[in-house]
Amino acid sequence: MIRMIPVEEPEVLDSLVQGRFSGAVRGYVIMDGPEYRGHCLFTVEPGCTRVLEVQVSDPSLLDGAVRAAVAAGENAGATAFALSGQPELVRWRDAWFKGCPDPIPNERLFHFCG
Repeated sequence: MIRMIPVEEPEVLDSLVQGRFSGAVRGYVIMDGPEYRGHCLFTVEPGCTRVLEVQVSDPSLLDGAVRAAVAAGENAGATAFALSGQPELVRWRDAWFKGCPDPIPNERLFHFCG
């Protein structure tokens, strides 16, 4: 079973961030039972979740990682999200939201039908 586990240990978060991102970075570790499958890093700024990085062992996990980050941001009060220029995130964005300007309202991801 795939699980998105919030990273709450500062040492683990620091090892994933590796000084590449600033601000209050949050993260999820993606596990399949005892097997590490990747991670997702993001920030929640006033009104906007910024997905900084998703590294996964299987591309099919990317969508769930982005959605988990955006949901965490929404739970913290963010109403929109934006993605970094990481190639995998650019492809994901183009598949779901081509031509939609940043930031993208959360409702487009979670609540929009049609």
